[in-house]
Amino acid sequence: MTSSDERPGPVRTCLGCGKKQPKGLLHRLVLNAKHQPVSDTAQTAPGRGAYLCGPGCLKAAVKRKAFQRAFKQSVELDVPTLEEVLREP
Repeated sequence: MTSSDERPGPVRTCLGCGKKQPKGLLHRLVLNAKHQPVSDTAQTAPGRGAYLCGPGCLKAAVKRKAFQRAFKQSVELDVPTLEEVLREP
C-alpha cells in the first residue's frame, strides 16, 4: 500500500498536445462572462476548466477546436492575449 503522501495528485490533459501531467504544472483556463477563456492562476475558479502546457500548445488547441469541446459551448478566442497569459509563470 502507498501512503497519501506518495500519490502524484490530480492529473489533467493538455488541450493542445494531449499530454497528461499533474494539474499544478499546467495552465488552467476558465470562461468569463463574455465566453472568453481567461487564466485561473489559483486554479480555484468555479466551473469547467481547460488546461494547456503553454503557448506552444495553444495553436494546436485552436486548430483542433478543442476549446469548444472542452467547455461544451461556443468560445470567443483572443489568441494574442491568451499567448501573453500563457508565457507568464
